[in-house]
Amino acid sequence: MEWDKFVVLDYLDTFKLVDEAFIEKDTGLSRERLLNILLDLSRRGLIKKVNNQWQIEKAGEREIEKYRQKLLENSKIKNIILEYCKDFEELNKKFKELVTRWQIKEKDGVMVPNDHSDPEYDLAIIEQLRLIHEETKKLLIKISNIIPVYKRYISRFEKALKLLMDGNIEYMDLARNSYHNIWFELHESLLKLSGMKRIE
Repeated sequence: MEWDKFVVLDYLDTFKLVDEAFIEKDTGLSRERLLNILLDLSRRGLIKKVNNQWQIEKAGEREIEKYRQKLLENSKIKNIILEYCKDFEELNKKFKELVTRWQIKEKDGVMVPNDHSDPEYDLAIIEQLRLIHEETKKLLIKISNIIPVYKRYISRFEKALKLLMDGNIEYMDLARNSYHNIWFELHESLLKLSGMKRIE
């Protein structure tokens, strides 16, 4: 399987049913290239179109899982990749805790929704996110040196972080390409790659 096809099938395995425009934007593939890939995967019975959205089939889930396993075995450094995935899980714990504090805060001893009326509170969290971002970037560079398709997450994270630091607070967890949504996508992909179970 070509890398571009891996990216599309991996993406659909994460979201299951998604608009074509989102696939194009999130994968970074040109429209022409994406349409050719979608047509090929559809002809092979790996995906199908449902109400103008693309959905992965069971055969597609099996195909991408086989390719992930093949990718790990062919790398000759499977254990290193799995260690990187474990490292990301540690970062994920920090990130989840940070997003929780972004969404709710303590007021008079009671946890209440964060109405973002306290810029100092929000800025402190954004600064902590910036530190997590730097750790994540270093880890993604290591991962993408082995599996190049993961490099695309770096630029997506950096764009979301810049928008957030420029005052667009929806890019923490509400915007379509918020830091949180990109993180979710990457986390799902690494969980499926490594076979690790989600830690709630």
